[in-house]
Amino acid sequence: MAHKTMAGSRQSILNFPARPEYDFSNFVVSPGSQFAVSLAREICSGTELTYQTLFLTGGQGMGKTHLLMAIGNHTAQSLPEKNVLYVHCPDFIRLSQSDSAETVPHSLAPFENLDFFLMDDVDKIAGHPASQKKLYLIYNSIMTRGGKIIFTGRTSLNDLPDTEDYLKSRFRWGMTAEIQAMDDPTSARLFEKLGRDVGVAVPQKTIAYLLKRIPRDFPSIKDAVTRINEESLKQKKKVSLPLVKTALSIP
Repeated sequence: MAHKTMAGSRQSILNFPARPEYDFSNFVVSPGSQFAVSLAREICSGTELTYQTLFLTGGQGMGKTHLLMAIGNHTAQSLPEKNVLYVHCPDFIRLSQSDSAETVPHSLAPFENLDFFLMDDVDKIAGHPASQKKLYLIYNSIMTRGGKIIFTGRTSLNDLPDTEDYLKSRFRWGMTAEIQAMDDPTSARLFEKLGRDVGVAVPQKTIAYLLKRIPRDFPSIKDAVTRINEESLKQKKKVSLPLVKTALSIP
């Protein structure tokens, strides 16, 4: 399918396939993400399941969006007859705010016939009752049709603030998996992978040094690799500890 984009910092309403860099094959699995990855693969496997919804939680940079997009891309490849849609919650809120009593049925139409509905950062719906009501209606419609719904959020289901109980009860119907911080071996593997992606080799001892000094999340590690690669190209030298310290402004 083609994908649709909306104005903003990210492509926020997507059909699939889209963003091919998000795939199960290149997600670096850690002990803290193994359960989440297993459920993400299972929900788009096409097999009969006892649940229809999946809630992926975790802090920033833990890989929630990666898994959500991987579900969409895998479904588009293995189950091409399925209708799959991704929406970033803030844009769903913005669209809901423009609804009136007369336009609600029309605005619900694109969502109600989906087989897979993927919403990123659903916890941002807190404090937006009109959007919560609309999401509730979409949820019920998709569930009745036997579709699948996958949410991501930084907040656990029990801690969602300013969210109607009727919606939170729906969130609890399915499976929940928390993506936890990566351990040292997984962080090191991610360093190596991102280095290979840009053609730079970071020595193991240097990686071990860095893991004690930078956060163990994807954005932080990717930023470090990017800056190290740029400094290596600038100096025309292989990666060394002094070069890394210069690249990352470490005294």
